[in-house]
Amino acid sequence: MKLTESVVFVAYFAMCIGIALYFRKVASRGETAYWGAERSIGALVNAVGLFSTLVSAASFLGFLGLAYRLGWSLTTMAFGVGSTLGFILCMFLSGGPLRRFSELRGKFTLSSFFIERYNTSTGLITTFFVLILFPAYIVPQLMGAGLATTYLLGVEFTYAVIIVGVIYAGYVLIGGMLSVTWTDFIQGILMFLCMVGLSLVAIAHFGGVGSLVGKAAAVNPFYLGIHPRVSGWTYFGMSVGVMTFVLSSPHLIMRLFITRDVNQGRAALSITAVLSLVFHLLGYLGVAAAALVIAPKLAKIDNTYIVVMDELFSPLFRGLAVAGILAAIMSTTSGMLLAAGAEFSNNLYRRFIRPEATQAQALWVGKVVILVIAALTTTLAVFQTQSIGVIVGLLVEGTGSAFMVPLLAGLWWKRANAVGGLLGVTGGFLVFLLVHFLKVVPMFAEILVSLPASLLAVVIGSLLTAAPPPETIQFVEVLHRA
Repeated sequence: MKLTESVVFVAYFAMCIGIALYFRKVASRGETAYWGAERSIGALVNAVGLFSTLVSAASFLGFLGLAYRLGWSLTTMAFGVGSTLGFILCMFLSGGPLRRFSELRGKFTLSSFFIERYNTSTGLITTFFVLILFPAYIVPQLMGAGLATTYLLGVEFTYAVIIVGVIYAGYVLIGGMLSVTWTDFIQGILMFLCMVGLSLVAIAHFGGVGSLVGKAAAVNPFYLGIHPRVSGWTYFGMSVGVMTFVLSSPHLIMRLFITRDVNQGRAALSITAVLSLVFHLLGYLGVAAAALVIAPKLAKIDNTYIVVMDELFSPLFRGLAVAGILAAIMSTTSGMLLAAGAEFSNNLYRRFIRPEATQAQALWVGKVVILVIAALTTTLAVFQTQSIGVIVGLLVEGTGSAFMVPLLAGLWWKRANAVGGLLGVTGGFLVFLLVHFLKVVPMFAEILVSLPASLLAVVIGSLLTAAPPPETIQFVEVLHRA
């Protein structure tokens, strides 16, 4: 056990639980408080929280590992450019209307919007996909947490995963969205400083950007270019996939519902875009290059970040750096866990299982679902062995394939109807799965087929069937009123 790093580790976890306990009383006031943070979050806190929710284990481990093996350009284009463009488009296309929807209807989930805009079936299939995709996404996050905790505490991987699983489930259950948001705010600052700070330290240590990149290119000649083993369609597909994920993932959309007003929400999105661009461009540039110089034959590429911080940081900063990994993991998992609980509570339990349920009963059921998902994902993480980056990349694209086109069509095309919405969600996701398993396109390029398929499904389904009723068209118009 490494004493200094372990002290930082324990202090970090204590902070997470302390924040949850602080907000426990407020979170118990009802659904608006628990799921929506009472719509009280300002631009800066929400911006860092959004950034924190996007950055995950894949950002510190999996995708950084892919940058080590396949080049900085691949993951920088995907996450740096893709996420920045996604946040900018969200600011102009969906942030305002979705925030107005939440306030008008008192709802906090993507499926609730789909129910209002399309029909119950579209909302139900959305909830179903969330309850499948998000637990699957959480599993590789916990794998990364296990690697980081094993490094710090020297415990077996299984016990490390369980420790983190208990902590992140605990602060979500206790404090709800307020706890998650303020924890994510602190975690977002920590992870930004850790990645960018480590990159700057590496650049200085190896004599500047040119010197470091030159040494990295001597090990991997394609570090700054297009790797011959990677199709150009993969580069493009990853960028599109991340962009669509940012625009339409339910756990990121929940962040749009908790801002004080529309302008605060848009300001948050613009700040997040800048944070994400700097994090992935500058942060990845120095860290992945330094790993190539320090460990040119690294077998487990998910350890890229750990290798560099172990070499260049003092014990205190190593503890903070590992806390940065855990921050990335726990901020993403907590947001997804909260979104899954909200989806089940609001759109399955209260709509189909027990419509007469009170707010308190619905909240209790949501918390039970959160606990079950946390236990299930923690167990699965112990036995998963695939690359974190590959798992997360595919889940990101699957989410965007299902939700982006129906969401934007629902907000901006009045002719989009219930049939088109349902076909867009199901068709986009099923085509993504079909293309992936048939391996007819390079990996991570599947969305270049599934996204047009979703668009065609929405357009054809809407035009070949009756137009939406007047009240639906009026609902869309209201969402765009300033």
